[in-house]
Amino acid sequence: MDEVLDRLLDGEPVSGQALSEELGVTRAAVWKQIEQLRAQGFVIESEGRQGYRLTKCPDSLLAPVIARGLDTRWAGRSIVSLKSVDSTNRYARALAAQGAPAGTLVLAEEQTAGRGRRGRGWISPAGEGIFMTLILRPQAHPSQVAGLSLQTALAVARAIARETGLDARIKWPNDIVCGGRKVCGMLLEMNADEQSVIDVVAGIGINVHQRQFAPEIANTASSLDLLAGRRIPRAPLVRAFLEEFEAADALAAQGKDALMAAYRARSATLGQRVRVVSLTETFTGTAQEITDSGSLIVIDEQGARREVLAADVSVRGLMGYA
Repeated sequence: MDEVLDRLLDGEPVSGQALSEELGVTRAAVWKQIEQLRAQGFVIESEGRQGYRLTKCPDSLLAPVIARGLDTRWAGRSIVSLKSVDSTNRYARALAAQGAPAGTLVLAEEQTAGRGRRGRGWISPAGEGIFMTLILRPQAHPSQVAGLSLQTALAVARAIARETGLDARIKWPNDIVCGGRKVCGMLLEMNADEQSVIDVVAGIGINVHQRQFAPEIANTASSLDLLAGRRIPRAPLVRAFLEEFEAADALAAQGKDALMAAYRARSATLGQRVRVVSLTETFTGTAQEITDSGSLIVIDEQGARREVLAADVSVRGLMGYA
């Protein structure tokens, strides 16, 4: 089906016979794939002897739609598009174990067991969001991989701002907020030995078309459609993310200073009153600095300088804390 769609995306009419010959399948198989595409919302007209012409493309995340117009060297050059999956991260980890190259992107219209940080579930309703995982193979020691989380957050924030016009900000370490509401969460998982990283899967969930949220997050979450006041196409946003990830990767290649300067410029946390909630304690203070290693420096109520490495950080006045 992808090959038929890719041919139709050229915009010119193509006959069933030509498709049959090009793809090495029967005319009946071509017709079946055309009908499958029509069932997914693609408007394909039959123009007599000229054949089939694609006249309208739905809000699709099929691989040929994402690939059309993608301007990257390696990110997204291999795309796996799924109708439904338990978790794009789990699927991507299996592909990585089989040798899938860096830049392979796994997309799903629906996740049945999506996951967020600390084992939380991530609600992934069919057709309403972007649920994707990018496979990475950094040449790095495991201790150096934390920066990939910041790099991914920067790429997503820039992509959202570029495609929607919203002021997309990063709530440390990698939640994306617009208008004080969370619109995106991430989960990066690493496969490594003691000396080197084998692969990293960067899972991203973006709320795009959602209009209703579970009661426990209704006051803190939103979607791009609601915030932008219009329907946001998903495929251009995925392409923008892949392009911005490569741009952020180029910044990282210049050294930590360039990447961290861009990350700090997008921060929603710096200078804000924050509540730090960890497994062992809770305290409040002011977020003063994000170090080059990605940790958060908070000045607590007693004036002590405290470094936060792996905790949930809630920003007062931004994420629903009074």
